[in-house]
Amino acid sequence: MKKYLVLAICWLLPVLSYAQTIRVGAKHFNEGYILSEIVSQLLESNGYTVERKFNLGGTLICFEALRNNEIDIYPEYTGTLNDEILKLPERADIPVLDSILYSRDSLHISAPYGFNNTYALAVTKKTSDKYHLSKISDLLQSLSLRFALSYEFLKRKDGWDNLAAAYGLPQHPVGIEHGLAYEALQNNTIDVTDVYSTDGEIVKYDLAVLSDDKNFFPHYEAVSLYRSGLDPKAVTTVNKLAGKISQQKMDQTRPIVQPARTSVGKCAPR
Repeated sequence: MKKYLVLAICWLLPVLSYAQTIRVGAKHFNEGYILSEIVSQLLESNGYTVERKFNLGGTLICFEALRNNEIDIYPEYTGTLNDEILKLPERADIPVLDSILYSRDSLHISAPYGFNNTYALAVTKKTSDKYHLSKISDLLQSLSLRFALSYEFLKRKDGWDNLAAAYGLPQHPVGIEHGLAYEALQNNTIDVTDVYSTDGEIVKYDLAVLSDDKNFFPHYEAVSLYRSGLDPKAVTTVNKLAGKISQQKMDQTRPIVQPARTSVGKCAPR
């Protein structure tokens, strides 16, 4: 009898492994929801139960949730890991970032999804034409423009203060919720805001993205950041996304309905 019981348990172990519940987090912006839903559905299609913990907030809230074992995985960006989380003095590649995160926090990075969602500054096409704006350095010739930047961008290492220093921009921006900035541009209550280069709203609102002619912004390769204790089969599953989401696909992504907030704490995305 014991022999058959052991055989039964051994037969069930793979099933129990695949029945593991994986908690997928998401940052509080459209692309964060989309990528987290892709990860969730991929895991579910491979036999895992997924608990969605979307709309967590911004970078530091999601990262701390992962470190504190409140979630198991969430989509992140290499530039954000480099500058905002690890605060490295120079830009590091993915193997270096992975090594540091593992030794420091027992976390790992997946293979990149295949696109770079960098920061950028954007204006309406009307403003671009009126003031002859095509690149960030052109803003030096239009000092009367009204800047409203997302709260997180105002505080980040790869955000406004260092961007302004690199370009010599003297403007004094005010803070705004990222999701409200697009309508503010359309309503002509602001002139310039920060965007993510793959935002669907850029196409929706027909905005002009200013080129980063001094190459200030690092690459923000989209990856999954996950706990080292995550089931190896789940890691293999998530890595199936490697190189599968192109820049063009994300550029064409349209806004989606935002889910209800599921966590305490609030801050801007990325």
